[in-house]
Amino acid sequence: MKKVSIIALMVITIASAAFAGDNNALNFKGADHFKKLFPNATKVIYEVKKDFTEVNFTWNNLNLQAFFDNQGNFIATSRAIEVNALPLSYVVNINKEYDGYDILEAIEFDHAENGMSYFVTVSKNNKKYILNISASGDISVFKKMKN
Repeated sequence: MKKVSIIALMVITIASAAFAGDNNALNFKGADHFKKLFPNATKVIYEVKKDFTEVNFTWNNLNLQAFFDNQGNFIATSRAIEVNALPLSYVVNINKEYDGYDILEAIEFDHAENGMSYFVTVSKNNKKYILNISASGDISVFKKMKN
């Protein structure tokens, strides 16, 4: 009996591992929408959180994140980008408003309703901020952090 239990456990483990990267094995509200938006997505990992579901995946050689609300509606996609890929006017404005700060990283955030915005991390001495730059170029502090 003990051997049967161990074998059954091994079969379940192997079967689960086989479906881990399978886009058809997704089980969250919005999974069908995700499959339609991102056919052929690979390395799909999702996490259902309190207010939304976050899906990390690779699609067309891009590492992306997609977000869905609790009803399964698509919210947005995001991806890390190189700092030098930020629009030049945004970089100029960051340098004006945050003189002497280093731009460390940038995330492109494409909201289904609000359009494209960016989250940019800047740092100077022991101050670190995550800035949100709206589609119109307005800069606001999204989060204050300690360096």
